[in-house]
Amino acid sequence: MADYDFGGLAFEGDAAAEGSAEVSAGAYVGPTYEFTSSVTNFQRVPRFGHGSDFTLVVSPNADEQADYAAGLIAIFATLLAIFVFWILAIVTFKIMGPGNAGFLSGHHFVVPDPVEDEKNLYKRPRRVRTVFLIATALLMTFTFVFVAQGLTNVSSASVTMSTSLETTDELLVNAELIAVNLEKVGENSIQIRDAAVAELDNLCPADQNIGDAIGMDIVGIAAQAQSDLTMLANFIRDGLETLNENLELVRGFTDSANATIEVVDFWGWQMKLLAAGLFILPAFLAFGVGLVSMGMDSKRYQKCLTYFLMPLFTVVIICSCIVCCAMLPVSASSADACAGGGELRGGPDDTVLTIYRNLRGDDTSLLFQFVGFYTQQCNPEYYPFDFLGSYLNDLDEAVESTNTAVDAVRENQEMLEAQCGRRFDDVLDIVEDMNVNLKLLQEQVDLSLDLVKCESINELYVNTVHQAGCTYSVDALGWIFGSSLVISICGLIMIMLRASYYPAEYLELGDAWVKEPVPTKSASRDSAESTDPMLAKRAAHSAVPVAPRTPPRSIRVQQTHDDEFEASPERPGAF
Repeated sequence: MADYDFGGLAFEGDAAAEGSAEVSAGAYVGPTYEFTSSVTNFQRVPRFGHGSDFTLVVSPNADEQADYAAGLIAIFATLLAIFVFWILAIVTFKIMGPGNAGFLSGHHFVVPDPVEDEKNLYKRPRRVRTVFLIATALLMTFTFVFVAQGLTNVSSASVTMSTSLETTDELLVNAELIAVNLEKVGENSIQIRDAAVAELDNLCPADQNIGDAIGMDIVGIAAQAQSDLTMLANFIRDGLETLNENLELVRGFTDSANATIEVVDFWGWQMKLLAAGLFILPAFLAFGVGLVSMGMDSKRYQKCLTYFLMPLFTVVIICSCIVCCAMLPVSASSADACAGGGELRGGPDDTVLTIYRNLRGDDTSLLFQFVGFYTQQCNPEYYPFDFLGSYLNDLDEAVESTNTAVDAVRENQEMLEAQCGRRFDDVLDIVEDMNVNLKLLQEQVDLSLDLVKCESINELYVNTVHQAGCTYSVDALGWIFGSSLVISICGLIMIMLRASYYPAEYLELGDAWVKEPVPTKSASRDSAESTDPMLAKRAAHSAVPVAPRTPPRSIRVQQTHDDEFEASPERPGAF
């Protein structure tokens, strides 16, 4: 028997030939995508008159692409403008100083006199500190939500995506093994074909009509086997070239996806540092407010808050604002992609197929059938393996014919050798090698069909796109955006009310302070009494010292002579 390399290729007798994998779409129907509340809500975010169809990103119309991008830029710029305006207001209050902005400038609270108004003396500081502590509690609560919900969903998406990539890698390894086996089958087919050609040229030199003697067209069978092997070798060569190209493409995609998952680590040191800052810094600030509320005035701790912790907290809140602004358009575009394109929102399955059509046009090639079949719930309309039906039938017939040929030669070997004047051991070896090679090919085809069956690939697609991409990821983006929005708002409130960790200051009354109402003229100047009760009250509580009032001096003028006058000061109280 000729020495052909079948190393690593195994099959169990005739089991491989007993039945090939059925070439049909099967009864499996893939699951439909269930819209989450995050996808629905973000997809409804106002775009200020611009479109929300994600498939427009790859539209051949540049204006449609610009329109979609303008909608995302608009929502980003709007939110960013709000935060920038708020921060500028805080800076403006600081520049205005306590004389114009009061405690909003970051200065101590100034409590007005008199001391007998003790009931309302600290009402404003108490209210401001209460708001500060509520904002602190909300900030720390949503920092926990940020980690527990946002980053946890990111982790779930990452784990699901990694699992899908591992499954894809296993499929690729099996596909590469099948490619190697097919390459060996192709090489063996060529060797068997060359050996068969040499044997057929001199099959029965003594009797060219040997087929009539045994009742079988042994020459025709051998010639057909030669033709089949040639066709098989060409088919394997062309198929392997396409298969290897696609395997390299998919392998490159999985490698890029793995690298992206490693790079886009939402729970890296940057996010850990941000979360730690949002927990620790507000706690120190709230502790400072608590000390002041209990009447404990620690100047050293207040300086630490003012010159170190509060600036650091401000930087953290600005980072939170940036994260919040960035998450809004990212979340909206992710929700758009998961909602589907066109007027009929069919979920991510619709998005994939619409994007493919936008890129490739009205393409009905094998690649389009692959994309449609595995993304559209294994719809038989897109089944891509119909072309294998006739090929597998021919393969089954070839296996059956070689079995028949082997049996015929063995049963009539003595007569053939006598009639032809040669031994047929080599012919039997070649025919048996043909049979083995065909069975190996049949086995590899069955393995290939089992490898790419819709249930396996569609489940992989559902886990990757439906679960990781459009459930965990969008939910994570939603929680991150919502949490960072609350954190940013509460943080800016705390920065604006930073005077809360300072004690209140007020000036005590002295002997020179006026406690009596000061008469004022009315607007008509007809009365010496004040006509405005608020002005009278303000005068009564004025903290401005007034010097003791001195009666005005009067001058008495009298005539001493006909043309002379004399002036003398008049005594107080004199008429």
